[in-house]
Amino acid sequence: MNLAEVKGRLYELTDSFFQGAIVIWSEQINTKPPLPYITLKCGGVSRTSFPVEDGKGRRVYQSKTTWEVNLFTRGQPITVREGVTGNYANTAVSDLTEFTNFLDSEEIVGVIAGDDMDILLMPPVRDLTELQNDSNYRYRAMAEFTVSFVQEAEGPYGIGGMPLIPNHSGGGTKEMVKAETETIETVEIKEGGYENEQ
Repeated sequence: MNLAEVKGRLYELTDSFFQGAIVIWSEQINTKPPLPYITLKCGGVSRTSFPVEDGKGRRVYQSKTTWEVNLFTRGQPITVREGVTGNYANTAVSDLTEFTNFLDSEEIVGVIAGDDMDILLMPPVRDLTELQNDSNYRYRAMAEFTVSFVQEAEGPYGIGGMPLIPNHSGGGTKEMVKAETETIETVEIKEGGYENEQ
């Protein structure tokens, strides 16, 4: 998997849990959606220096990134009398913690493992609520995760496993993908010693 594929999977998992909220990536140009909504952000990618090789031109790199999930919510309505909501209680941390429980569940861990991924919470789930307009609170919670995944590289140019050639930024060519890794199949060894010339 590459980072774009990992991000797609993380989005699907978030959207499957928060079906009553809007889920967006924080780097996209968007108008602020109505509450509740979730913003997602991935950091840079680090990978092992030395890949695992299969001897046939395929390399596997253990990789990881950080994943930030922000939940913005109105919270739980507090009824002051029948049909009248007086205020809202802050449920942001509680609601986001339930999402971390979902990610740690047996069912979802099995799904994630099937994609050769692992998602690990970096505690705590933070309360980032702030006062807006001197009268209203913006209920917000944030959790960070370490996401481990496997990147594959194939062929002499290392791009045989790319899902799209060229990529969205114009990288890679079909000729590079079709290139074959040259291997030495036979070696001829001649008997005899090294003769010293005098």
